[in-house]
Amino acid sequence: MSDNAERLPLIDPASAPEEVRSAFAKLPGVNLFRAMASATTLYPPFVDYLAELFQDMELDARTARLAVLLVGKLSDCHYVWRQNVVTAKSVGVTDEQIAATARGDLTARCFSPEQRAVLAFTEDCVINVEVADPIYDAAARELSARAIAELLYVVGTYMLICRFARSGRVPLDEKPGPSPYAS
Repeated sequence: MSDNAERLPLIDPASAPEEVRSAFAKLPGVNLFRAMASATTLYPPFVDYLAELFQDMELDARTARLAVLLVGKLSDCHYVWRQNVVTAKSVGVTDEQIAATARGDLTARCFSPEQRAVLAFTEDCVINVEVADPIYDAAARELSARAIAELLYVVGTYMLICRFARSGRVPLDEKPGPSPYAS
């Protein structure tokens, strides 16, 4: 097996069990989700949960997508980065903000104070697991406890997704799928 060969099969929705087939209809049919469907027991409830991350939350959708992009960058996960550039743009994240995130300039002027706090929080969470008190406190000045909890769900979920994409060596789609926000 070469270093780039996919490790997990890409499940064909047409031949999947009914509950998995139903789950495929809820999110874009990208390779990542086809690989994740290998866990037929976990995939349907995971999709239901993941779909909730694209519903209205107290955490602003643009800010959440910036956090997702940063998780992808810090995890060196091109799959998550590439797909979520599309999703980020669909909710109004600017090219300037995407470029600043790509180069690791998390304090760039294009970010609001809330976004800067979220990006620092996300970076510390990914790198150190437990966010340091000063970084947490800065985020708490910008976000409610509910929004911080939502952010932790988003960051943790995308850390899982990055590890799934990388360890499963999920191949890139020919082009990124549509944004789940557009559905």
